[in-house]
Amino acid sequence: MHQTHSPHRSAPWLLATVPLIMVLMFVVPFTLLRNVDAWYGSLTFWAVATMVVIGINVVLSRRWED
Repeated sequence: MHQTHSPHRSAPWLLATVPLIMVLMFVVPFTLLRNVDAWYGSLTFWAVATMVVIGINVVLSRRWED
């Protein structure tokens, strides 16, 4: 029997990354970026992390139907 890839198989893995990214959004700026005095240090990290979370949400919700 031929198995097709189900979009729901990747959902738990992708959903688990969102809380991890959220924790990193608090931890990284106050640890790894602590000595970066420029405004773009944390802001760039937060912008990239936010875009990744938005991308994950797009992937997870693109096949939703009414």
